[in-house]
Amino acid sequence: MANDDNDDIFEDFETKVKGESKRSEFAEKELSEEELLKKKYREAERTLKEKHKKEKEALEKKRAEEMLKHGKVPTKKLDSIERIAYIAIIAVLVLYIIIDLSFYHGKNADAESEKPIAVTVGEEDNKTTETEKIEEKAEEKSPEEEKASEGAKQLSGKITLTIDNIYKNVAEDLNDTGYITNIVFTIDNDKDKVLTPVVNVYAYDSELDESWETRSRGQYTYSIGIKPGDKHTGSIDLVPKTWTNLNVEKNIRLTLNDTKSGFITAVNQKVIIS
Repeated sequence: MANDDNDDIFEDFETKVKGESKRSEFAEKELSEEELLKKKYREAERTLKEKHKKEKEALEKKRAEEMLKHGKVPTKKLDSIERIAYIAIIAVLVLYIIIDLSFYHGKNADAESEKPIAVTVGEEDNKTTETEKIEEKAEEKSPEEEKASEGAKQLSGKITLTIDNIYKNVAEDLNDTGYITNIVFTIDNDKDKVLTPVVNVYAYDSELDESWETRSRGQYTYSIGIKPGDKHTGSIDLVPKTWTNLNVEKNIRLTLNDTKSGFITAVNQKVIIS
């Protein structure tokens, strides 16, 4: 009976030892597979980095070739060229200063020291007079400069609009029909800033509908602008331009606006088409 118990104990121990051995083998196998996976990952990462590096170098090489093809210098080469150019300029300047100080100035100083000093009082007075005349002439302003300065000082600060001419005629075959075809005007900018004008023309008489008093028959815009102190002449073609009842006075009104500040001024003139 005692031997049976001992056998059972040994069998249990043997079973436990075999179980522990299997678990150890499984752990070692699992560990080796993990290491193998890490190794594969590192190799894949290294391969990817090398591939990226090669592609980047190929891309940079291609860009450099494209820049050279279009007459441009790559940045790295340009930096080195600029540094070489700066060094060369500095070297030339230093060499020039050394030569100038050691040769030309020294030679001129020796020559000046050897010259005899002989200046008469009359010559000195003449030199002084000529110098004074040159200084006075330099201080004098030309007529154009004086005119410009006076104009700049005398700006009135006003902008005026003037009707220069109203072109009109009568139809030869129809005595009761006439035309106002074109208006010529002048703008005088006497302000200290540039004027970009917009001019509208209105034409009406007492027999037309009142809406024509506010309905533009033509517009003129000068986008370049009129400088301070300058004048500008323009013209507007009227649409429509045909008129009846020629004995009735026609009102011609021009309005001047600035593209930035709005309405500035207006001018009116009455005419008879004849």
